[in-house]
Amino acid sequence: QKCNSNYTTHPLKKKLCLEAVDVFVQIPPGIFAGIDSLAWPISLGVCATMNHCKVNCCVENAPPEQIHLSLASTDHTIMGVSWVTLSGQNSKVKYGLDKNDLSMMNTGTTLTYTQAGWVGQIHRAVMDNLKINTRYYYQVGSDEDANGWSEIYSFQTISPHREINYAHICDMAYDEWSDDTVASLIELVDNGKLDVIVHSGDISYADGYMPHFDDFMNKIQPIATRIPYQVTPGNHEFGYNFTAYKARFFMPGQIDENGSGDNMYYNWDYGHVHFTSLSTESPIDTPLFPRKEKLWAEKDMKTVIRKKTPWLIANFHRPLYCATDDDCGRLLMKQGLEEIIYKNKVDLVLVGHVHSFERTYPVYNFTKYEDGQAPVYIMQGASGNREGNKGSYPPLEELPDWVAAAYTNIGYGIITVSADGSTLSWNFYDSKTRTILDTAT
Repeated sequence: QKCNSNYTTHPLKKKLCLEAVDVFVQIPPGIFAGIDSLAWPISLGVCATMNHCKVNCCVENAPPEQIHLSLASTDHTIMGVSWVTLSGQNSKVKYGLDKNDLSMMNTGTTLTYTQAGWVGQIHRAVMDNLKINTRYYYQVGSDEDANGWSEIYSFQTISPHREINYAHICDMAYDEWSDDTVASLIELVDNGKLDVIVHSGDISYADGYMPHFDDFMNKIQPIATRIPYQVTPGNHEFGYNFTAYKARFFMPGQIDENGSGDNMYYNWDYGHVHFTSLSTESPIDTPLFPRKEKLWAEKDMKTVIRKKTPWLIANFHRPLYCATDDDCGRLLMKQGLEEIIYKNKVDLVLVGHVHSFERTYPVYNFTKYEDGQAPVYIMQGASGNREGNKGSYPPLEELPDWVAAAYTNIGYGIITVSADGSTLSWNFYDSKTRTILDTAT
């Protein structure tokens, strides 16, 4: 009745309204409640999912937004940068050693996707011939498009002679639940105490409603315009076979041969650490570590030059070990993930998925080992999202003996590797208070 009365002079809107009603009346109450839990505006979200409605990324002719850096190649003389406009067709980056003299310029590429009604242009470019331990200034955009140019930002290239700090976050949303984590990370970047972000899946909690992905990318822009933002996929990115995730990020493999070539898995070095970044996801939201990826990962881990990068870290989304659920990683274990991690002497495994923090002692096959004899697993899915964090843990002495620490605070982790690469330390921080809850070396 409302469709008929509200759109008497708009037959197309009336038709779309009636089609949406047809969808709603066929949705069982339980599933409808599930849609509601996605934090979508339901009418527009369902309409966009049906591709009857368009959702714009941004305002027409507005300056570039959602700007973020990435280590897009294993070549450290290259830094990738990505951004979004509504309809711009040109992708250029100007950069240089002086913000008043951006004398170098490269032209990049433009791509888009239309799933879930999203309208926007994703731009990618690289800054190349970079020198180590040097500050560069840059801006993105073009003279040809009405969007013009972004503000001028800056970043520092890697120095081989100082300690490096990596932040590990996971399960972090566009909404207010991540405010404290984002504020903490911005403060660290402001103070020069953070070099790289490692986000191991569940990026934005858009869950198919693309404006929320846009909101998230703008939220992290104060961080990601200044330090690289490295990602792996989580189950909340599975929609449309990870289309939004694959398009929005610019990881190794896009411009050189590395991993899957579409951001799903790849490797990268930074400082004294080699990262093997993997996918544990399937297009139907189930754990998956397929044979092709396994063979690639095993080859990558075997060929790490430990004299150059003495620390080997694997990161992916779903955990193999959970303090209160012995079955949480069984399927991935059966698919051979733990075996190649153990066999290739991975030092540290970073995961998320469960909304809490856990650190294990060295462990393999549910058996606790001495230091250095098996990997340490850190589950850090506590960075803040609408689903909330896990309620509570029993006392530590009631948990399996391989559990070293467990917390439910919203937080983030910092890995620090010394300048000479001889030590790696871990700290888990409460995002609100900035206090250290767990530490290990």
